[in-house]
Amino acid sequence: MASAEAFYRELAVCAADILLIDLGLPGEDGLSTLRHLRRTSQMGIIVITARGGTENRIEGLSAGADHYFIKPVDMRELVAAIETLWRRVNSLATNCPQPMLPALAQSAWTLDANDWTLQSPSGKKSTLTDREFALVATLLRARGEVISKVRLHAGVFPDAEEIDSHRIDVILSRLRQKIQQELHEVLPIRTIFGKGFVFITQEQMRNSDVC
Repeated sequence: MASAEAFYRELAVCAADILLIDLGLPGEDGLSTLRHLRRTSQMGIIVITARGGTENRIEGLSAGADHYFIKPVDMRELVAAIETLWRRVNSLATNCPQPMLPALAQSAWTLDANDWTLQSPSGKKSTLTDREFALVATLLRARGEVISKVRLHAGVFPDAEEIDSHRIDVILSRLRQKIQQELHEVLPIRTIFGKGFVFITQEQMRNSDVC
């Protein structure tokens, strides 16, 4: 991926069991990306980076990496690490079966990347555009966590040279209306003034500062 933001968008559509991540990619800090991935999934994560040194390695492993490789990488060692991780991930999947897009499925609202639909708790579905899907996927993966407009914009418009947060407002406004009209339900994406947006949990629905 060319950037962390482009990576988030791709991951929203194509779930993965094992990820190889370069901490030096432009955009969001690589360690922040790593911490977010570890909080929201049990996938295997291998860091491949030019950042050598004991402190860098400790920081990467503490952030959630299963393996930390410094370039240039011995391919035999990398393959061995991938095989080891695959056995672990496969074992977790066998003991605790998880559907596609596991982080999303934990919410009462779920996304289906096969037909680009958003399903409500009542089972009703609405087909999303690619922009709507990317926006909802980013928020659902971090449900309960406030996501800034900058990060949302990067995920929805990864090739944009300039940030126009108004575009996010427009997409979200139309999506809310769409869900209300098609499903007759309220989309639980709320605005946190001055901070961004959050796909709220049941507990947060009772929080008065979310609107």
